Amino acid sequence: MSRRTTHDTLVEQEPHDEPESATPRAWLIGIGSPEDNFASAGRVVQLDGVHSVRFGRDEKADGVAISEQDATLRVGVPFGWVSGEHARLEIDDVGGSMRFTLTDLGSRNGTLVGAERVDNSARLRPGDIFEIGRSFWMLREMGLRKLGGPRLAEIDPTGTASPHLHHVERTLYRLAKSSIPIVLRGETGTGKEYLARAIHRASGRSGPFVIANLGAMAEERVETVLFGGADTPGLFEQANAGTMLLEELGEVSPRVQAKLLVALTEGQAPRAGELAPRRFDVRLIASTLHDLPRMVDEGRFRPDLYSRLAGFVAELPPLRSRREDLGLLVRAFVSGLQREGRPTRVTTNAFRRLLRSAWPFNVRQLQQTLATAALLASGDGTLTADALAEVMEQDDGLPQSPDEVRSLRDELVRELSRVHGDTEILARDLNRSPQQIQRWLQRFALEPETFRHAH
Repeated sequence: MSRRTTHDTLVEQEPHDEPESATPRAWLIGIGSPEDNFASAGRVVQLDGVHSVRFGRDEKADGVAISEQDATLRVGVPFGWVSGEHARLEIDDVGGSMRFTLTDLGSRNGTLVGAERVDNSARLRPGDIFEIGRSFWMLREMGLRKLGGPRLAEIDPTGTASPHLHHVERTLYRLAKSSIPIVLRGETGTGKEYLARAIHRASGRSGPFVIANLGAMAEERVETVLFGGADTPGLFEQANAGTMLLEELGEVSPRVQAKLLVALTEGQAPRAGELAPRRFDVRLIASTLHDLPRMVDEGRFRPDLYSRLAGFVAELPPLRSRREDLGLLVRAFVSGLQREGRPTRVTTNAFRRLLRSAWPFNVRQLQQTLATAALLASGDGTLTADALAEVMEQDDGLPQSPDEVRSLRDELVRELSRVHGDTEILARDLNRSPQQIQRWLQRFALEPETFRHAH
């Protein structure tokens, strides 16, 4: 019996510099389980040459055990909820494409695909979540041939089992020590600032990490905020020898775009009221919710500024497209709560609810939801599905589609700018309760103070 090479997460090992296969390969991904506090989350197993995967209980295993004999892969799960011979996954090549069939083998606690119990057999599609005795799994098809190479923990210590995010992080890791400007594009809450900070840490640059919230800057103040005035250094001077994150690049006016272009082209700019320019050495990262190439085509964004900023454009996937990472993320957030002195444990029913949520505000919403639910947990810190539902029901009035989320954020930014960050006036003008406004601001990580200081 041979051992098949597995990896804790895709992010921990970088693929070799070899072309991807034109034919997608099947990969089995372990999302994890509350039964072992998600210790086994993020396991990734390549299924090349495997025709059958058999799931069963292995009480002697230290975590999930993977072994292979001939074309059969054995997955041993050390939970009492798993039967000795629990389920079988068959992989067939049908006309050059793969077909996946999941069969329950008469298990005591059943096999589920999503919320549906498998009576006999069920056809699986890549991306479907299936449950084997309170352990959760997913299949993906991707062109990666094998994994290996330097670790990417500098970019994402949490790790990822998402093929899309893995490719993004691999490239960001390679670019981190260069001066190439980067655009991070993704929905609200997908981790743009988190990755920007990680790139700065991995860059080796001696200067600080500085955030320029462009969406919060009034046009008449942008020159002073960015480039300084009188006896006050601007953000570019403050970020010298470091990294500047230009937040919400797609929201800046044509006038601001023009000022940015001149400064970036010359690598220097005078403070307001001065004639002599001050040089700066700043690595630029820009974040945006918007489709900048489309804005360029529509004449709403300067093509020369875009070409100067977009050395590499990273598209960050929304959480609903990387559900295989939910176990890793829950493990990381729960560990953070425990370090804060809040013992927290997620039940299986609660995790099922997390897996089935749409998460329109993405990773940030997941983290905020767990933090709030932990306050409502039972005395021993157990986070139940009921406690989770109590928190998630508060989001019933929030938008669920990406377009609605983006529109709401744009409106909040405009209104916060108009009222100079005064949330009481904002609540009154929008005819909303102060609690609703605070919940919106929390979901979008919008700080009213930023809008007061930028005017």
